Amino acid sequence: MAGNPMTNNKKASGKPVNKADVAANRSKPKKDSAVIFLTDHDWDPDGQSDRFLAALPDKGNILLTSHDNPDPDALASCLALQALIKEKKGTTPKIAIGGILGRAENRALSLELDIDFYPIDLVGDKQWDAVIMADAQPRSGNSTLPSGMPVTAVIDHHPQRKPLDIPFVDIRPHYGAVSTILVEFLCRQEVEWDSKLATALFYAIKSETAELGRGICDADRQAYFALFDSVDWQLLHSIIKAKIPGDYFRLFPRGIKRARLFGNAVVCRLGEIPVPDAVAELADFLLRHESVVRSLVIGHYEDQIVYSIRFTRDDLDAGVVASTMAKGYGAGGGHDLMAGGRIVLKKSNTEHADKIQDAIISRFLELVGMIKHEPGEPLLKEEAEEEQK
Repeated sequence: MAGNPMTNNKKASGKPVNKADVAANRSKPKKDSAVIFLTDHDWDPDGQSDRFLAALPDKGNILLTSHDNPDPDALASCLALQALIKEKKGTTPKIAIGGILGRAENRALSLELDIDFYPIDLVGDKQWDAVIMADAQPRSGNSTLPSGMPVTAVIDHHPQRKPLDIPFVDIRPHYGAVSTILVEFLCRQEVEWDSKLATALFYAIKSETAELGRGICDADRQAYFALFDSVDWQLLHSIIKAKIPGDYFRLFPRGIKRARLFGNAVVCRLGEIPVPDAVAELADFLLRHESVVRSLVIGHYEDQIVYSIRFTRDDLDAGVVASTMAKGYGAGGGHDLMAGGRIVLKKSNTEHADKIQDAIISRFLELVGMIKHEPGEPLLKEEAEEEQK
């Protein structure tokens, strides 16, 4: 294990980042912040890692899990928790995931770090002494963890929408990444990270916050630069530049062709998609259009309708919008600038998938105030005019 070279890391200001900086100089919840604490637990940021460890058994089987189709923040958070618990409790937790690793970068992260996963649908057959959810919450609609399985701890940065009667809850919506919380836990407990774990956490913060450009607080910057000198840059490059299947390239021309502008919003009905993450990638891409401040991309993956929304303005909360869009159909949520949703189609409503997508799109346009621009206009006007000739 490589040590955490805290005293050698430099912030942009040139000041050294040390263990005290990461553990103490964090953004604490404010009275008027967006943090929603529905659970009756004392907030003690300096003692959170101690409280977390105290909530776990000293021995036994411990399960780590996250949301389905996990992203880098979910994967890195589970790895960090695994390292922390192994060091402090002397047992190595198992990691279970649902869905798939869709994006090439996520698959590369898993392969390069040799992450050993349990399929989530098999965990119900085993007795667990503790279950920990990272970057997710019970009954939020984005995890296929068996509903009757008791959860011991939740560590997340998505707003808490439901009461949680759980021994340990640490939810910080003002943090850009759950990995930041886990960097603080590791530092507080003086658990060293090796280059692989540092690379995973660094990439998680980098990707989740768009390279510290989206939805961050001081703690995210502190964690990012604390990890900097421990990163394996060749490994990071192999993850970021992972090879993409040839069929994936068809999604972008199809998405551009199908995208329509509704005032300052763009909507794309992508159709059948090879992986759920495709809607998120295209939503990020379409948001870069010069006249767009909000994007929605919706697609059909196996027996599910999935959608992603992205905002560049924070006058509306994307997580609230995504949740409202899904009401009566499925589940949605997220953060102020990025969110998504999933609707599992039962056999009875599979034939109504197109109508459900119509309803989701109409709700989005109504919520962002762009319904008046229906039926919209093609993103590429010239191509549409050529097809009409």
